[in-house]
Amino acid sequence: MSICLEKQKIRCGMISRTARHIAIDENSGKMAIVRKSRSSETHDYIEFYNILSSWLAIPELTVCPENGSIEHLLFVDNGELMSSHANGSVCFIDPHNIERIKRIQISASTIWAACKHTENTIAMISHSSVLYFFDVSTKMIISSISLGVESRLFDVSSNGTIVAIGSIDGVIIAGDGKVQQTLKLDRLNRRDPTIAWSVLFVKPSLLACGDSRGTVTFWNPIDGSLIQSISCLQSHILAMVSTDNSTLNIAGVDPRITELRETRNGNYEIVNRRTGPARDVRSMAVYENIIFAAGEDFDVYTCKSGCQKLMFHQQKNLHVASDIVVSAGENYLDVMWKQSGEDEPSEGSVILQQHYEMIHLAKIFTPKKRIITCWAASPYGNLIAIGTCHDVTIYKISPMVKKINRKVVKTATLDVCATSLSITKNLRFYVAKSDFEVLEFDLETENGKELKSIISQADCGSVSRMVSSPCGNYICVLTTRSQIFSINTETGESRLLKVDLPIDMTINSTSAFVLSTITPNDSNNQQDTKKIFHEVNLSNGLIKRSACSNQLRMLPSSPKSLIPGQPIYLIGIDSNKIMTASYDGHWSILDVESGTVVSAQDGPLKANKKQRENEDTRLLVNGMRLREEVEQNGDGMSPSKRTRRNSFKNEIPPFQSMNSRIVQLEVTGDEIPKTAGFKIKKFGMQ
Repeated sequence: MSICLEKQKIRCGMISRTARHIAIDENSGKMAIVRKSRSSETHDYIEFYNILSSWLAIPELTVCPENGSIEHLLFVDNGELMSSHANGSVCFIDPHNIERIKRIQISASTIWAACKHTENTIAMISHSSVLYFFDVSTKMIISSISLGVESRLFDVSSNGTIVAIGSIDGVIIAGDGKVQQTLKLDRLNRRDPTIAWSVLFVKPSLLACGDSRGTVTFWNPIDGSLIQSISCLQSHILAMVSTDNSTLNIAGVDPRITELRETRNGNYEIVNRRTGPARDVRSMAVYENIIFAAGEDFDVYTCKSGCQKLMFHQQKNLHVASDIVVSAGENYLDVMWKQSGEDEPSEGSVILQQHYEMIHLAKIFTPKKRIITCWAASPYGNLIAIGTCHDVTIYKISPMVKKINRKVVKTATLDVCATSLSITKNLRFYVAKSDFEVLEFDLETENGKELKSIISQADCGSVSRMVSSPCGNYICVLTTRSQIFSINTETGESRLLKVDLPIDMTINSTSAFVLSTITPNDSNNQQDTKKIFHEVNLSNGLIKRSACSNQLRMLPSSPKSLIPGQPIYLIGIDSNKIMTASYDGHWSILDVESGTVVSAQDGPLKANKKQRENEDTRLLVNGMRLREEVEQNGDGMSPSKRTRRNSFKNEIPPFQSMNSRIVQLEVTGDEIPKTAGFKIKKFGMQ
């Protein structure tokens, strides 16, 4: 038997999203991104990612404070994330527990920006031109300074003693309970004001300001003297960050990330320009001297020696289940079903497959169009569960039913705020909530009766991903603290699997298969030989065997691959076969019993679908579909055996699984950027 390769193009709403603000906690390696909701009825929301590998972002939690528009993000010393809002309040969010959100009203007007002032104090500015000093430990306002009724404030920075606030035509310096001085900025012409969009203390005695002219000015904040002025960009400078060696990086409407470094004579000069983003860069952050930039582009860019896109682990946004493919948006799921076309015989015994396209079956919105925090589909695709910050809704999918209103039916609503969901083949439903608590529900009863609490442990972090064994006697969970636990669902006993930097996992009845990743500290030689795939015993948590990317035969499919040969996905085909896939679409299949690995070069028919010119395939995600297992009856519930003709390329086929297909999803966004790419003015252009 051989495995056929299907290529299908899927639109995913989670791809086409801009990043309004980003913030990074260097202690925990977590990145928070503010997403602006497409619907005016819903609130802005925050996504947490694990970026410990620095080249791959692993999604952990999605949190919607339900507090309107989010204007700024800031990680405080105790690991909490503080978000400021347009209604004048701030929210403190625990990255390990989405139910632990504390809202505090600060002002009657918008809180535009905030920064760290002292060890436990935050400085924040409001639309009413007031500078507030807020104590993080007591969650109370210590003091405030009025900055003038005609001041429009944009950014704030502190050196621990004084605070600099960017405003129109100048920078306000405040400290000791009063405004000390205002640093004036020149105008290009009399009518257009110069806006100090961003301010930053590069050193305690050196203040940098990026303005609407594309100019960076350096000031002495003590005596207010202008040290240097550099014309850096061709348009507004919206974001500035400084690395450990006091190197200043700027970007904005002109999206070139420009690096300024201090020379021997004490002046700053432009030493590097990194091109990557095509549209406005609105926010930047630093992690381990690597710059992360985001804005109107649908991608986040990382900059160190060069500039490239940060890869996102999309396993939570796409799911292949039998003849059903589901993709997620911010408050809806798109359900695709059924291929058009059949295999056609050719000369000899070779069966050539046609190119299959998915038919859109339904778009399922959440109740009141709330933001999706987690979702799951059953292995056969007949059940879908969607979780929000209020509840979990269960839907039954019956594509063969003739009545349109019966193809998708809501069967139950569970009053639980979930972080992760899992549905087994025998319809056992597991829900993870709060700080590491897993519940089991019965989907066959009306409104989903809660059967029992599997486990409840404190201070282990929330469950960000959960997989279950075929019969449901074991589940494996990945937490926000980058730990994996195997849990016996009958006894509630849990064991920590000692694997570094896990990013994905699958499970059979006896073992968990965990995929970890490389770090920037690994040399080029170590990247191919480092053990990243582990088989772990579920009962005792011990590693049975491990493999590197070379042993998994994860060869790069293109010399232009960003991270060649590094798998980032695991898909369980059956109890003995596991599929690994890379970001650029390369895949291989591991036979657990024999220990053999088969890749795409070993014989399955390759689809010869030609890519259209100028067609940008943003992401390739692979999935496995076992076609002999399922042919849904009219109710879409009961699986039955299905026979298909075999596809051979060689006389001795390398694959032994019956009638299987590789489903290669070409994933693209469902929207195009609304902001046009910035065009750099050439010499002589006006």
